[in-house]
Amino acid sequence: MPPLAVPTANTAYSGLISVVAPLYNEADTVAQLVARVAAVMQQHHYRYELILVNDGSRDESWRIMQELASREPSLVVIDLAGNYGQTIGLRAGFAQAQGEVIIAMDGDLQHDPAYIPQFISLINAGYDMVGGAKAKRPEGAVATALATTAHGIIRRLSGVQLRYFGATYKAYRSYLLKNVEMLGDAHRFLGALVARKGLRYCEFPIEIHERQFGQSNYKLSKLFYVILDLFILRFFIVHGRKPFRLFGLAGLLCLLVGGVIAGQFLVRSLFFGLNIEAHYPLEFIFSLFLLMAGLFLLCFGVLAEIGMYNYYSRPSRKPYIIRQLAASAAAYEPVA
Repeated sequence: MPPLAVPTANTAYSGLISVVAPLYNEADTVAQLVARVAAVMQQHHYRYELILVNDGSRDESWRIMQELASREPSLVVIDLAGNYGQTIGLRAGFAQAQGEVIIAMDGDLQHDPAYIPQFISLINAGYDMVGGAKAKRPEGAVATALATTAHGIIRRLSGVQLRYFGATYKAYRSYLLKNVEMLGDAHRFLGALVARKGLRYCEFPIEIHERQFGQSNYKLSKLFYVILDLFILRFFIVHGRKPFRLFGLAGLLCLLVGGVIAGQFLVRSLFFGLNIEAHYPLEFIFSLFLLMAGLFLLCFGVLAEIGMYNYYSRPSRKPYIIRQLAASAAAYEPVA
């Protein structure tokens, strides 16, 4: 794993920075979030836009966001037509972002905007992606062991040597987020999805603050879905563009093994008087099953290859609907 980076003193940056934060029922925190981000940006003279995505909140979050956007020239707020989850909320914000650097963070004040200059410092140092690694591990030996094991599995499956995948708080050069079609809970693995051979990435330790208002939206039951998403992550990283190589190889192996087993039974039956039905009925049926499985996998591989071709050749379709987008009169022209 790359060592945890120590941010340098070079925090100056002249390009536009996009900060993206999805919110769900955060009426008590949204004003503080906007004020804290603005204070950091103004202190360091950054050009920025803060994009807040209302993910179907049922409280007063959207009304407050609209009021803030009418006064804050750097604030853009997006109201999704429903509750899509954090991953889609981030994706909607990324699609709207115009900055050369995009910083993703949570909207519940657990992520401190004071770390933004350190993210920018490491981007200035030449990194393409910078992650915030939780400095304090979970309390208790069991929780620590579970977290360490989970991150180790993600590293092994994804091939990306990050210490901490779970935190949303990361900075990206904007080109990394183009054409990254996140679904499900893929925001947890976004670092693994965008990291490729030759990409420069690092992490530095950050403190995750305790939640001040409301209740956490994370439940232990989500662990099961995260495990399932890991297998999809592995498939897309390793076989996403050439799925036939995976299914075709498995199909050929099944055909080879099934053909050898069935063939020797048939030869022995025809020339040596072997009674397959009396002595090896299950073995012969198993060989036929392998042959059928091999044909199925080959056909499925062809269909998967055609599906991937259509997937990468079609125009992008958004998996969300924006009900409304608001910004002050001084803000930039919204992206269509």
